[in-house]
Amino acid sequence: MKILGQNPNNNDSYEAEAGEVDEDFIEKMSMFDMADEAIQKMINKLNISADAKHLLYKISGSTIRVGKFIMKVGRKIIDFVCKIYDEFPQATFGAILGAIAGVLVASIPIIGIVLGAIVTPLAVAFGLVTGASHDFKNKNLDRKIAEANAQFSPLNA
Repeated sequence: MKILGQNPNNNDSYEAEAGEVDEDFIEKMSMFDMADEAIQKMINKLNISADAKHLLYKISGSTIRVGKFIMKVGRKIIDFVCKIYDEFPQATFGAILGAIAGVLVASIPIIGIVLGAIVTPLAVAFGLVTGASHDFKNKNLDRKIAEANAQFSPLNA
């Protein structure tokens, strides 16, 4: 199945081929645990710069086309991050985002191309600022990050 993406910074288009994507995956990617308003409130409450908040909003608007479906992958990533942040409040938002983004960028080529220019600097900045490496010793958090990555596995080329 053809996957199309567009870099939000320079509008370059990217195309990849993945195996057949089933309807279950499309349905899961279309359902969000948190409402848009709740995500917006959580981002607004973060103790980060306005530029970083703007980047988070930009990520949440990133989409890809999988066959005839348009998927809000950026919104799904932010949804995962916010859900995990609710479950693990001692972990920093940036550390969770950086972990999920790093795994996604490393494992899914089309998402890495589409979101790489946005996610990579954001993840690096959060990682440097937060220094929250001790939070990743929590095995439940590691498991949640792995679950988030597994959700995107049908998009692997």
